[in-house]
Amino acid sequence: MEAHSAGANDVPLAPRPATMAAVAGWICRPVSADLGVLYRNARMRVGAMVSDASGDTRVPATPLWTVHDVVAHLGGVVDDVLAGNMEGVTTDPWTAAQVERGRSKTVAQMLASWNEGAPVIEGFLSTPDGAAAYRAVLDVHTHEADLQNALGHPLQLPADFVEWMEPVMLANFEEAVAVAGLESIQVDIPAVELFRSRLGRRTVAEVMAYSWSADPTPYLDAWFLFGRAEQSLGEV
Repeated sequence: MEAHSAGANDVPLAPRPATMAAVAGWICRPVSADLGVLYRNARMRVGAMVSDASGDTRVPATPLWTVHDVVAHLGGVVDDVLAGNMEGVTTDPWTAAQVERGRSKTVAQMLASWNEGAPVIEGFLSTPDGAAAYRAVLDVHTHEADLQNALGHPLQLPADFVEWMEPVMLANFEEAVAVAGLESIQVDIPAVELFRSRLGRRTVAEVMAYSWSADPTPYLDAWFLFGRAEQSLGEV
C-alpha cells in the first residue's frame, strides 16, 4: 500500500443530488462498486448487532456516545438528508442534534425509522449521481466498526467494501499531500489500518509506528481526516 502523489422541508421522493453531494466533502471520483448495496448491507449488519439491551454501552471510538447515540446519529443522517437539513453538515452541532432527537426513542424505534428512510438514500447511492455522496458509505462502515469494538465483536470489514474503500482513501491522501506541497511518501499497512486510522480511530503513536518510507510527522495533518484518537482502541 502506498501513496505516490505529493500527496428542507417536506421529504422529497428522492434526495436531490446537490443535497446528497453536501455529504461528500471530498473530491468525487468514478465508482466501481454499488454504493447503495454497500450502505444497505452495513445498515442490516448494524441492525442485527445492536438492541435496546446494548443501548447504554459506551462506544470507546466515540467516547461521548453510547450505542444508542450512534444509532441515533446513523438514522438521524438519513432523516436530515431526506428533509434537506444540511446546514452544518458533518459538524458537531449537526450530529449532536441527531443524537438529541433520538433521546426519547428506543434503539428498536430508531432502527425501524432508519430502515424506513434509508432505502431512498440507498437508491440514490446506487446511481451515478450517488458517487458524490460516497462519504455516507464510509460513515456507516466506520460506525459499524466502532460498534463491533464496543460490543466485543471481532473487527471485520467486508471484502467488497475494502476493495472499494482502499483506492478511495489512498487517492484522497495523495491529494491532501499534494495540496500541502509535500513530497511523495509510501506507507505499508493493512487496509483495515488505512481505514480506521484515517477516520480518527488510531492514536498518533500508532500511526507513527506504521512502516513509512520517510518521517511521517509532516504528513499527519493530511492523514487524519477526523481528528486523532486520544487513547488506543486496542484493535492494533
